[in-house]
Amino acid sequence: NYVPYIGSLIATIPPILFGFVTLGTMPLIVMTVLLLVNQQVWGNVIETKWAGRALDLSPVLLLIVTAFSFWLWGIIGMILSVPFIVIIKIVLENIEATRPIAILLSERAPTLEEAWEEALKDGRLTLGENHKLRELQKLLDVSDDQVVFIAGRTAVNLMIKRRRASPLEIGLAVDICLDAELRAELARVLSPGRLSDESRKLLKQLAGQLDEEE
Repeated sequence: NYVPYIGSLIATIPPILFGFVTLGTMPLIVMTVLLLVNQQVWGNVIETKWAGRALDLSPVLLLIVTAFSFWLWGIIGMILSVPFIVIIKIVLENIEATRPIAILLSERAPTLEEAWEEALKDGRLTLGENHKLRELQKLLDVSDDQVVFIAGRTAVNLMIKRRRASPLEIGLAVDICLDAELRAELARVLSPGRLSDESRKLLKQLAGQLDEEE
């Protein structure tokens, strides 16, 4: 299964040949059907999808690359094609001018909501994370006002989920609150660390307002 798409098919040949020698007709047919179904479903659908997600590569891209590598270099090319394309994608991700190309090679382009959730998972925002968020904002053509809304709502949802707050998340939540009374209450009760029951109640109230505004 290391070789996408045809590796699982090739792997079924030895056991089928062995079964042809040692088994009767019906057991051989049953074994062959089970092997083909298992290998094709696992190797071509499940494992390829998992590999695409783990490597963040488009399954269509994997198919094209492996087919081209087989045509160019044979079976060795197919084996080397996946790590080779992963290396290329990593290089493209780390060069500002080519980062949009790396996003196109991904299984799917991340939404800005997903990017903010990933960036805020530790409650902080590094310079590198901020730069990537800005690049994604430009690529997706999202306005600054929309970014403020997305960042604030993400911070609110993360604080409710984790029951903890960081100074950055508190600032994002307060900035997005349009209700002056609720804004003042949030500024009063929110503090870094574990959230009080009152804080969570106010955050849930704000989350409800944000869902209505969307």
